[in-house]
Amino acid sequence: MHKTFIRYYLILLCAELIVHLTCFNSINLGTILYEIIITISVSGFLTIISSLFNEKINTWIMRIIILLTVILFSSEIVYYKIYESFFSFNGIQFAKVLKDGYDKILLTIFQNIPSILLLLIPTIIIIIKMPKVSRLNKIDIAVISLFIVVSISYSHFMVLFINKEDKNSLYSLVYEKNLPVMNVKKMGLYPSAVLSVKRKLTGFNPILVEDENIYVNKRTSLEKQLEIKYNVDYSINLDYLYQNENNPTIKDIHNYFNNQEPTEQNRFTGLFEGKNVIFIMAESFDEIAIDKDLTPTLYKLKNEGIIFNNYFAPKYPASTADGEYMLEWATLPIIGENYSLIDMVYNVNPYILPRVLKQYNYKTYVYHDYSGYYNRRHSYFDTLNFDGYRYCGEGIETRCEFFHGSDMDMMDQTIDDFISQDKFYAYYITLSGHGSYDQSNFVAQKHLSKVSSLPYTSQIKYYLAANIDFDLAMNKLITKLEENNKLDDTVIIISSDHSPYYLSNKEVNSVSKIDRDNKFDRNRGSLIIYNSGYKGNDVIEKYAMNIDVLPTVLNMLNIPYDSRIIIGKDIMANNNEGLVIFPDRSWVNEFGSFDNSSNKFTGYKENIDEKYIEKMNNEVNQKYNISTTMQYNDYYKYIFQ
Repeated sequence: MHKTFIRYYLILLCAELIVHLTCFNSINLGTILYEIIITISVSGFLTIISSLFNEKINTWIMRIIILLTVILFSSEIVYYKIYESFFSFNGIQFAKVLKDGYDKILLTIFQNIPSILLLLIPTIIIIIKMPKVSRLNKIDIAVISLFIVVSISYSHFMVLFINKEDKNSLYSLVYEKNLPVMNVKKMGLYPSAVLSVKRKLTGFNPILVEDENIYVNKRTSLEKQLEIKYNVDYSINLDYLYQNENNPTIKDIHNYFNNQEPTEQNRFTGLFEGKNVIFIMAESFDEIAIDKDLTPTLYKLKNEGIIFNNYFAPKYPASTADGEYMLEWATLPIIGENYSLIDMVYNVNPYILPRVLKQYNYKTYVYHDYSGYYNRRHSYFDTLNFDGYRYCGEGIETRCEFFHGSDMDMMDQTIDDFISQDKFYAYYITLSGHGSYDQSNFVAQKHLSKVSSLPYTSQIKYYLAANIDFDLAMNKLITKLEENNKLDDTVIIISSDHSPYYLSNKEVNSVSKIDRDNKFDRNRGSLIIYNSGYKGNDVIEKYAMNIDVLPTVLNMLNIPYDSRIIIGKDIMANNNEGLVIFPDRSWVNEFGSFDNSSNKFTGYKENIDEKYIEKMNNEVNQKYNISTTMQYNDYYKYIFQ
């Protein structure tokens, strides 16, 4: 019995250390202490489970538990290396859709063979050499039970009392925040998984703590500054809603939004009012794909449109699904137990473009050159009542296997659906730019000859070639709009879903004009807003991200909305400082960048004091917590239904 416990304990502790060293390149003493203690209780539980039956069954139970543990830990390493996060049980379900991304998974496994072998080889030896596992006697059960009680009690003591005031303390991670990566970093993989399962089963509303640094004289400014117009829906009386709400969680959200300063209307308000809208979420789209010779149409759209020099598309754990959700909903996605695009799409949100534009008699369409069932888009877009939608194999004829599909084929086959409509909104989810960037990418293969002489790695050449297909699709779109006299009456919006994570930093740097080695600049994206009739020559330096696109577009279309109750902010508003938020609660703006994992601030300007950094950390935490709580509670239904 004691040997069984020791085997479990050593395997689990070693596995935790390997995950830490592989994923984080370090491990601190506090984490080691917590894992030493909490692993006692986990090992005790597993020892009891694998000692309930006769020797033969017990031995096989232990073998299976050890094997599954090693598979879990190895999978988490691979998942983290790809998505910079860890999956929960819901993540395992979500991971089923990764089957077509086997090339990236295999490459990541190959790159982490030492860590995986360190987990696997001792496990195989233990399984083969494992002696019989007998039943526990009463003394064994009593001793192990005592171990479990002491371990859980002391680990709970550490959560409640050790460094409780630290912003990423164990207490904060357990009771106040939803940060899967930090959970693993501070507590270990097994405790984090248990916490994830608990939250999945019982729900989790992050604690919303009022902070005077955030709520500073917001409510009284509207009446005093009548010369300034705001994006506010004055029919929404947040004071009244707050006073008459019985649900304490909803009451907290009302209070938060009631204290938010609304964004000011500006010179871009109504700039594109009444125009047709073509919105494109471009797969893995990066500035390095925009080239005067290779992708001339994209080059034209970017340089003749409104130029955004500091636009970011941070890669959140669900990659495209999270990027898509942020663009469409202007809300930070849930990280951990749920995936917002999949689990929250039936929530009320009146500001989503296809919903709001239908009220203005737009015909709405959506297209994607991959399966409509991937990320459950088919059922999701059904809820938005598009007038037309087509996917690969369902109205769009192009090869669409292994995450590759031709944007040119998609555009060529769909433009005629809407081009003759008086007012239309067309939403394209592209795929040409998706990895892998190698011989398996048949889209890139078509254009490879155009980049073969360039002094770049094979990966970069394939990436550029793939985006030539996207450029040809955009050229086809522009040409058809011109032929139908619709170009001047149409605004084209293109945003990245995330950075091209199939490429290494070194490969991106070989083309980029900006050094991408740090975690912030590595997640730069591209935002294009173009209308042929607008010649404003605007260059926007403000820091912005994909959650800011929806309110920016609503303002430009002069569609009424309440900016207080949207997490993203109009990029053009004078009273929007600009902020980019990363999944680990790091952030960057014009004043500097804060890396939450290392607790390090890098100033871009002089004399940035600690109070400002603390204020911004609180603001980021509140935006995360409000975003999560809004989604779990379907917040907008308390306002609009």
